[in-house]
Amino acid sequence: MPSPNELWYAARMTRIVYMPRKLLETFGETYVSYSVVSPIEGDEEHVRLRRGIVRSSRPLVVTPQYYRSQMLENFGEDAKSYLDEVLSRQDSLRIIQYGLRFMKEEHSEEVVGGEANEVADQLARSAQDDNQQVQGVLVGPDQFWEISLLIFINELVKQSAPRNVRDMARDGMFGLDRGVPLGVRQELDADFQACDTLDKAEDLGRKLREYGLFEQYEDAFFELYMKLKG
Repeated sequence: MPSPNELWYAARMTRIVYMPRKLLETFGETYVSYSVVSPIEGDEEHVRLRRGIVRSSRPLVVTPQYYRSQMLENFGEDAKSYLDEVLSRQDSLRIIQYGLRFMKEEHSEEVVGGEANEVADQLARSAQDDNQQVQGVLVGPDQFWEISLLIFINELVKQSAPRNVRDMARDGMFGLDRGVPLGVRQELDADFQACDTLDKAEDLGRKLREYGLFEQYEDAFFELYMKLKG
């Protein structure tokens, strides 16, 4: 387990060489390609190059209540009671959730010749010429390269959020439908429409329970489930 000082050092040593022109989509998934270049200790002629993909789901507008159990999974009842009291006064509070997932099956690493900054600059030039992909290039410490990746993703979210908020507000997603954010309703409606296998139905039922909305959708869910079960 890295110490706070090691994590701080990794953050300080991270340099984002190239940020993508395209940002995270508001109403769809975004696949973000990354290249992390890391110096190798004791080897001045080679660097480690890691490439991969981070997938961002469509940003979702939620209220904190829907994620209360996940937020305080390892906390006691006193903490939960305190959070309930705080949230009860924050009916107007909204959170934009970015479903970011590290795609390990798309991850690779190799040792290449060159100095870290030179290799990163070359990759950045290639990325700049490719307008089809959302991709970033960064230099970070070898041992804690994932910390560098998180810094890049955080910066991408920060740059994307203002446009996402404008798009969502224009689409009315910050409003409530029977106490539930419209974005959540739209997501669940899309899930119901796309649910064509029992495995998807199991995932949908799990999501409804996590959101605390199973009772509201119970009849529709079991009608769909029995239809799929045949």
